[in-house]
Amino acid sequence: THKVQSLNLQPGMELFRVQDFFKYREQVFVVTYNSGIFRIDNKEGSKTLTRINDHKYIYSVLVDKDSIYSSNKGFITKNRLSDYITTTDSFTSQRFGTSIIWDYVRSNDEKIFAAGWGIYDSSGGIYEVVNNQLISRALDFNIPSKEVTSLAYDSRFEKLYVGTKDAGLFEVHLNSQIKFHKTGGSIIGFARTDDSSALLLNEGMRIRKSKTVNTISLSQLKTWQLDYVRNTRIPLPKYEDSFYELDYTMQAKDINFYDIKVKDNIYWVNTNIGIFAIQDSGKLHRYVPLHSEEISFTPNGELIETNPYGGVRIYRDLDAFKYDHFKQEDARTPTMIVNSLQLGSKTYFLSVFSGLYVWENNKFQSYFNDEIWKEKKLKHITTLGRNLAISNEFGDIFIVNDDSSFKIIKKIPRAKIQGNSIAFLTEYNGALIIGTEKGLTIYKDKRYIFLDEEQGLKQPLLSAELNQNKLSIGSENGYYIIDLDLVSDSRPLVEQLEVKEIFINNNEMPLRNTGNRKKLELPHDENTIWLKFSTNPHPYPHKLTYQYRLSADENWSQPSYKPEIFLPFLPAKNYDIAVKVSDNSTGLNYTQQLLHLTILPPFWKTWWFILLITGFVVLGVYGMYKFQIRQHKNFEEQKSLIQKRFEETKMEALLAQMNPHFIFNAMNSIQNYIMDSDIDNATIFLNDFAKLIRLNLDHCTKQKILLVEEIEYLRSYIRIENTRLNNTIKVIYEIDPEIDLYEVEIPTMLLQTFIENVFVHAFPPGISSPTLKIGFKQLSEDLLQCSIEDNGIGFSSPANNKLHTSKGVSLVKERLILLGYDEDAIQIISAKNKGTSVIIKLKV
Repeated sequence: THKVQSLNLQPGMELFRVQDFFKYREQVFVVTYNSGIFRIDNKEGSKTLTRINDHKYIYSVLVDKDSIYSSNKGFITKNRLSDYITTTDSFTSQRFGTSIIWDYVRSNDEKIFAAGWGIYDSSGGIYEVVNNQLISRALDFNIPSKEVTSLAYDSRFEKLYVGTKDAGLFEVHLNSQIKFHKTGGSIIGFARTDDSSALLLNEGMRIRKSKTVNTISLSQLKTWQLDYVRNTRIPLPKYEDSFYELDYTMQAKDINFYDIKVKDNIYWVNTNIGIFAIQDSGKLHRYVPLHSEEISFTPNGELIETNPYGGVRIYRDLDAFKYDHFKQEDARTPTMIVNSLQLGSKTYFLSVFSGLYVWENNKFQSYFNDEIWKEKKLKHITTLGRNLAISNEFGDIFIVNDDSSFKIIKKIPRAKIQGNSIAFLTEYNGALIIGTEKGLTIYKDKRYIFLDEEQGLKQPLLSAELNQNKLSIGSENGYYIIDLDLVSDSRPLVEQLEVKEIFINNNEMPLRNTGNRKKLELPHDENTIWLKFSTNPHPYPHKLTYQYRLSADENWSQPSYKPEIFLPFLPAKNYDIAVKVSDNSTGLNYTQQLLHLTILPPFWKTWWFILLITGFVVLGVYGMYKFQIRQHKNFEEQKSLIQKRFEETKMEALLAQMNPHFIFNAMNSIQNYIMDSDIDNATIFLNDFAKLIRLNLDHCTKQKILLVEEIEYLRSYIRIENTRLNNTIKVIYEIDPEIDLYEVEIPTMLLQTFIENVFVHAFPPGISSPTLKIGFKQLSEDLLQCSIEDNGIGFSSPANNKLHTSKGVSLVKERLILLGYDEDAIQIISAKNKGTSVIIKLKV
């Protein structure tokens, strides 16, 4: 009911201390420390306490089917539940245990755990109740406290939470994939023969065969070495070929182990005082006085001794100490070897400086020097089905095949693996197992499963061995056992996502205001969104990473460990926000659409506003169109008028050139020639006059003519006028050689008017050596200068200048203005008795 109701206590019960509750036949009972057992009854609509019996000094109880466990000072009783709630104390009890139990829990598999604290003694701890006995689980759960006071159990993930007074809160995985076995020393290596298994610790070696465990201490190894030195007849190896020489005075406490291997059911252990071959019974099989950090064997069983700088020795006879030495100067000889693998007819060696080597057919081969594989810094190697898995010093792993020819199948980059430094590689059932400084990665079929301290796997990880489906990992003070089938077959743990908090423009939006949590619609100015979400309960929440995308056609975001999405300044549109959860504890992904988000556009981007604006724009465009039509019509009318005036100007210019006075003078000259019986000159003059008339008629229909045509026309006109004056005027033509007369065009009938004025006004009688110069000069690529100069009488002021008042000159100026020239296009320069110059600049 979410209401608190206090129950009235009877007089004399001031020290009423409630320790526990239990339920029996739909009734609730209250357990007190020293006041007895009470039942909660309903009387007249209120709760009351009814004493059942006066059991005292009870700390906690647990109902187990039809029985009840009751904790007292220094022991536990187990009774039938029906007897426990009677009003008499005459029932029998089973007593066991020694501590005070403050709490109980029952697990899914019916195990009962108890929290013990003896108050005044050290009998406390975490216990399991088994066959009416308290069995300590302190070592199993790694809980050192003797003051355990409370327990809680998560049935979904089978986790036991243990509260202590002095050491904090502990989380115990009761069905853990990882179990720790304490040995008391750091596990350097594992090995296994057909009938035994061995642990290599920093203080010795343990061999288990059947139920017998043989321990080989450091002093035992030292004793075996000294026995060999005293009894051997073979000279002890000396420093030669750059190989190490043993220090036979080294004490047992200074012995260091390098590795342990198995060959022909014999354990081979290489140390800094020599190599020991030990039988699975714990007896010494052979001692070899060699110092090598990495040993291996040929396919024929011959011992291979490596040295970082001194080459390699292969012992064909260990009894006689005979060997073949492969010098380091040979590029095929392995150097700086850190790992090896004997596989079939090949023995592989990994070097941290020169890559991969192989021993096959009684010779070495360097893959790096033979340019088979250029990877140099290699560290670990293992089989992976029919392939090999090889890691380099940088944390990358290469899956390669070396059956018939070497080829790289796949590269697993370091970014895909949790951790930077690989400690070991092994395989199980096609899965690659990778140990790093951060934990354990299991890779198979693009699926990465990661185990670390969150699942109980603590650093350091020193070594590994696989036995059937159990992986043993050596660490400090013991080793871990991992059930690989249980890990690999993990079911999906993430099943749903749910929005927990929404912040809009940094202000929290109550979820009750959102209605449907799957949809959200916001105005355009509320477009900075911060979403916080969560998954269903997960046993390893730190193994989850989150990615999101705003639509199905976008890429996923970068992974993040925080279950939140920050979306600043979203444009107005629809968003289908999806989240992908990568669960590194199972290697599986879960994807769900989290929210359909709509950011509404501002009113000026809505369809109706756009339609309204479009209507206005269309009307405006139509109005502009009509205005342009009218303007165009007016322009065409003006253009027509200008064109008409232009044509009229041309005709007036033509008429001005062919004025009656000129025609009369020409006809009069012809008549004089005839009357003087000068038939030849009359004929020539008449031909020139006819040619000039024909050119006039041809040019009057054109707006522009070629410069060569203009010059031809001027020459014809000048011959007629000069012939009439008995050729008294000297005519000079100056034409710029840069001008292409057949390409340049100028306006029609432009220059004749100014030449006519020369013949009419410039040279009255009495002028000596009258001269007319006509010039054409290319001022620039698009500018032509035409000049007409005479040495005639000239004029001193425009008022007295007939040239300025000539109708023909006015028409020329008007034509040029109509063609787009300004008034400066024509310059007339004159001085009295110093001649006249006319300069016209035309665009070509």
